[in-house]
Amino acid sequence: MSWYYLEKEFYDAADDIEGVNIHYVWTPLGNKPDWENRRATHYMPLVHSPAQLCSTTGAHAPSSDVTALTPARLRMKVLKLPQQILDPQRSTLTDRYLLHHYFEIFQDGHRHYSPLYTEEVITGAGTRPLAHEPPGEVGSSPSSPAPVPDPKESNE
Repeated sequence: MSWYYLEKEFYDAADDIEGVNIHYVWTPLGNKPDWENRRATHYMPLVHSPAQLCSTTGAHAPSSDVTALTPARLRMKVLKLPQQILDPQRSTLTDRYLLHHYFEIFQDGHRHYSPLYTEEVITGAGTRPLAHEPPGEVGSSPSSPAPVPDPKESNE
């Protein structure tokens, strides 16, 4: 199965953020997410710390401008999403679906959650009908659709 990769970013709004997870699930257009059974969760590593940003911009000298001394820390994670998902209403595989996600923020010993974000994903893989096969021959034809991946099985 081929995958569609989507990069997500989170900027630390404070210096005491200890960690950030991204929780996400995808659904066909118009469907509600099943967070309990389909959610995937991944840690978002810090890719730029204030020290790294200052050294790349040449800002080594102290300044009276506090915001110049503490640029936001950047966290990123590349999400591994399917090229196509099953649209049960149309019995097709579609490259258009919704990605629902939110951030879990660990700050100063406490846990906080961001608002829920929902965005449409269009992978460009196209839409195709499902192959209907006689019972007992499921998966035996090369035209069989790829299985719909479970985000919990992703090793990212």
